[in-house]
Amino acid sequence: MKRTEYHCQSCGRAIYFDGLCYNCRQRQSRERAQAWSDVEVARKMRAIIAALDDKFYKKEENREFFELLAYKDISTEKIAEAATRVGVYYPSELYRDAPPKAREKLLALLETPECKEASHILLCLALAGGEDVLATFARLERNPLPWVKKLHVPLSVYAQAGGWTFDKAGNHIQLNFDKCYPVFSASPDNSDAAVSVAVPREETCPHCGTRLVDILMLDGKDRRLAFLNLPGTVRVPCCPQCSCEGFIVRYQLDGDSAMELVNPFGDGEKMRDNVYAEMVTKKFALSTRPESLFFARGNDEDVITVGGFANWIQDFQYEPCPDCGKTMRYFASVPWAALMDSAEGALYLEICPDCQIIGAFHQQT
Repeated sequence: MKRTEYHCQSCGRAIYFDGLCYNCRQRQSRERAQAWSDVEVARKMRAIIAALDDKFYKKEENREFFELLAYKDISTEKIAEAATRVGVYYPSELYRDAPPKAREKLLALLETPECKEASHILLCLALAGGEDVLATFARLERNPLPWVKKLHVPLSVYAQAGGWTFDKAGNHIQLNFDKCYPVFSASPDNSDAAVSVAVPREETCPHCGTRLVDILMLDGKDRRLAFLNLPGTVRVPCCPQCSCEGFIVRYQLDGDSAMELVNPFGDGEKMRDNVYAEMVTKKFALSTRPESLFFARGNDEDVITVGGFANWIQDFQYEPCPDCGKTMRYFASVPWAALMDSAEGALYLEICPDCQIIGAFHQQT
């Protein structure tokens, strides 16, 4: 039976139901949250605190918490205080702005030899950060209590949930950037040269023959992107068909760059021309102002982001630089659905500026 084709009432995209497409529904949801007044924000925060229990993550208040975090950049100090009182340790973002007393309570729990909630508490403390957290993590990794031995990864990996880690000497290492700029869809007249997305290149993929694209092209001299400390043009070439298993890019600040596939995905079949054309014809513009570091975690909207925290589809993932071995720094993500209808998953980009290498990998549910 042939399905009836409709068009999204907002953007005109072809869909198979009457109403708004997924992207437009999510965009309207974001815009609604961004328009909340201070009175509405305060009321929702009180409702979140009242709803804190071991089933919080299943409640409507959990969704509104992430919208407040992403779109209103709320302080979670009072929420963290309330969460420690009732023993709620998930989601860990509740503790983003945990005050000293809340951190002290969590750190004291870790000192219990048989801490039963250790894994969740570690993630909460990773989001909270602070010198006391760093010192405790480093000490417990060197001199583990019984519960530490039951973990699947060391504490330096748990710290990565908060966008940082530490070396063997206990020195702090930052793994994300302190600003976040979304990259929104735009009309050709309103596109922005600061960030270009899916720009066709002349080369073709050595594995499948698909024409390569610069999945991101950044003008690091633009004042908005100065926080990346990349004072030049950086291009990230990739094959959109078979690079899902990961690739690296060796870049120069003059725009010269080369892709190296790590594990080519698929059987070498070339991407269909109509899919490629859909991807490379879309235009984008960098936000005029920075947003919350957690902007990508708002409501699963398919928005490209530069900086901030990733919206990990699976677990957080920080890869080692293939040259020097240091943990690379997350700097951007590209949800494939922002480029192609019905596409799934996202491409995550991490950088080692010392070696001028960008590592990329895909996550999907």
